[in-house]
Amino acid sequence: MINVGKISIGLPFFNARRTLADAVRSVFAQSYRDWELILIDDGSSDGSKELALQIEDSRVHVISDGVNRGLSSRLNQIASLAQGKYLARMDADDLMHPERIARQIAFLEANPSIDVIDTTTYTVDDDMTPLGIRGDEKLDSRPEAVLRNGLLIHPTIMARSDWFRNNPYDGVYVRAEDRELWCRTCTTTKFDRLVEPLFFYREGLAGNLRNYLSTGVTISKILQHYGPPLVGSWRTSVLQWQFFFRNVVYRSATAVGLQGKLIQRRNRTLTDNEQQLARAVLQEILNTPLPGLGHERIHQEALG
Repeated sequence: MINVGKISIGLPFFNARRTLADAVRSVFAQSYRDWELILIDDGSSDGSKELALQIEDSRVHVISDGVNRGLSSRLNQIASLAQGKYLARMDADDLMHPERIARQIAFLEANPSIDVIDTTTYTVDDDMTPLGIRGDEKLDSRPEAVLRNGLLIHPTIMARSDWFRNNPYDGVYVRAEDRELWCRTCTTTKFDRLVEPLFFYREGLAGNLRNYLSTGVTISKILQHYGPPLVGSWRTSVLQWQFFFRNVVYRSATAVGLQGKLIQRRNRTLTDNEQQLARAVLQEILNTPLPGLGHERIHQEALG
């Protein structure tokens, strides 16, 4: 295993008490052990901060100022605090595969021209039942593709810490701050993907129309701002009409209770072997003790 010294893992959280312990557990399950975990509380009121403070390990740093500043601000704060050569993202309701950090480091060390990578991910439901695989296709970083589809699976990314500091998130683009960052940097940054599922992304099949529409407003702003200089005014108009049509489809599906079907279409169905492997890895993660919290865990019964 390649050892590059300490790497940083940044995990912002807000009212995530129900899922936070298992997210952190997946950090302790990593085969790469030389890490620091930066846990930044964004003004939680549900006991999340108090749970985080129970973890007894000098590698875990809990930071809280009691204010809700939003994701972009907290991600930039994490980058400013990171001491490692590399910085890996994750969210408070997801889990990392035990080999995620080691394999991303190995790839970046072997490919110094690559700035940012993500990974293919398993999708799981709220009870940690594997649903499918997302992102196992070749990454398309052409400007028009980035404008149309976004680019990376945000919580799975890793880059050199300096890259994050040199390319901060813009808090204006709420709920699509990652897409704005990819559009802003896609002509100057080299991206790549590990086409191996090294993450467990929690995805509710019920959907949330309000959040979807809020994100849509921000994506429209991104298209208006970045579209013309990247692909020209005419292609931007085409992309805007395509996006408008997708919104209509999602609204219609939500009205008749079929939004879950649309969400499922983003995932590839798991084979029986992939299903068994995903369950085994999840069980390994959830059996990992947390110093100060022990083996207490959530949703074990769902894994069988």
